[in-house]
Amino acid sequence: MAYMRLFTILLAAAFMVIVFYGDVTTVASLAAGLCGGFVAVVAAQNNASTRLKTLEQRIETLEARLFSS
Repeated sequence: MAYMRLFTILLAAAFMVIVFYGDVTTVASLAAGLCGGFVAVVAAQNNASTRLKTLEQRIETLEARLFSS
């Protein structure tokens, strides 16, 4: 859930900048960028998690073959 905290902090900072800057196109651009970045981080985390699970399964299979011989 560290990503959610980071996303919340970035979102709050972006809205503070928008309030001081006051441009609607900037609001849309920053919101799109924040959402896109959040999606990219979550996708990368899921990909790493899947790779790790696959590696763990492969290691268990190799250990089982090694100790059964």
